[in-house]
Amino acid sequence: MANDNDTNFSSGFIIGGILGLIGGLVFAPRPGEETRAILTEASNEWRDKAKDLTEFAKERIIEATNEGKRVADTLREEFEDKSEN
Repeated sequence: MANDNDTNFSSGFIIGGILGLIGGLVFAPRPGEETRAILTEASNEWRDKAKDLTEFAKERIIEATNEGKRVADTLREEFEDKSEN
C-alpha cells in the first residue's frame, strides 16, 4: 500500500513540475537566451530527480528480491520438513 502512495506522489510531483514549467514559460515570456538558461537549469534538476528516483527504485527492488528469497527459503524448509515426516 505504501508503494502505491510513493508512486502516486512521485507521478504527481513530476506532472505538477512539468505543468508548472510550461505555465511559467507561457505566462512569463522572456528573451530567448534567458529562456534557454531556465530550460537548461530545469532539465538539469529533472535529470537529478530522475536519478534519485531511479536509485530509490533500485533499492526497493533489491529489498523486495531479498524478502522474496527469504520467504522462498522458509517455504522450502517447511516443505522439506513435511515431506520427511
